[in-house]
Amino acid sequence: MIIDVHTHPTRQEGDRILSPEEAGRVLLREMDLDGVTVSALLGFNVTPGKSIEQLREINDYSVAIVCAYPDRLFALAFVNPRLPRAEVERELDRCLSNPAFKGIKLELDMNCRDRQIDYVAEKAREYNVPVLQHSWYVNCWLMGENQRRNQQHRSEPHDVACLARRFPDVRFIMAHLEGCGVRGILDVADCPNVWIDTSGSQPFSGTIEYGIETLGAERILFGSDIPFRCYESQYGRIIGSRMSDADRTRILYRNAAALFNIPL
Repeated sequence: MIIDVHTHPTRQEGDRILSPEEAGRVLLREMDLDGVTVSALLGFNVTPGKSIEQLREINDYSVAIVCAYPDRLFALAFVNPRLPRAEVERELDRCLSNPAFKGIKLELDMNCRDRQIDYVAEKAREYNVPVLQHSWYVNCWLMGENQRRNQQHRSEPHDVACLARRFPDVRFIMAHLEGCGVRGILDVADCPNVWIDTSGSQPFSGTIEYGIETLGAERILFGSDIPFRCYESQYGRIIGSRMSDADRTRILYRNAAALFNIPL
């Protein structure tokens, strides 16, 4: 069994917009080729600056896919905390009252050290769901102007640690193990309410082993970030890393099953 906590649906092929059922079939075809049992949908086109109408469209598309394949998929509600609080809270209530949603997804809209984001964590506590926060150590000097603009409110691992310490009773997933690296692992080492997903970038030798040594395998989750990455490299980093069979099982599905309450 494999549970992938970090995927995005493919909504468009060429000039054609896919129906939710078609998008689900595309994802399931990839999952079946690599033996993935269950996947979490984090929304399509989750770039910063989305309006409340765009958030509803993204979340509605995710839930429609899940409803077409409820035994294989679940969703995280994507929100932009920079929008008016009342609007975002209504969207979170709308989504999290639906059993298809099992968590919250945050991207680049607001640095999670900012206390304006606290109401999202409060909603996560209310509904007892985890929050997945995009996180990456980046060098903005190497980016173009548009990329730098998108990254200006990004959350780095030390920011995730700050949020997690403010809400020790809320569970957080820090996305992108390789983007966070050794420094990111150390940033959240003393935050037992933070898990790291393995998605992002190409594999580097030793990163997962260091994560297991520092955090314990219980705090690491398998994530692919498809279609932006390929299953072969993302699954290969788990299979190719030095760890016990028990730890590999924890990372591939047991940790995620416990975190998202998925029956085994």
